[in-house]
Amino acid sequence: MTAVNESMLEIAINAAGSGHDLGPFEPVEDGNGKPNGHQARCRRCEQSAWVDDTGLMYSLLDDVCPGEGR
Repeated sequence: MTAVNESMLEIAINAAGSGHDLGPFEPVEDGNGKPNGHQARCRRCEQSAWVDDTGLMYSLLDDVCPGEGR
């Protein structure tokens, strides 16, 4: 398993445990149209998490989904 896949899996597991309903990781581009990692959004609260091609993670997901129970 690659570092990117491990990071995505870690985020997905943590998100589910926090009540988030994370959508699929989709490729994103920077302002110049160059690939800039992958991002997934919670279907309930729209918060997101991002992973770059080295596995570096940046998550804006709250510890408890504010949209849980919707």
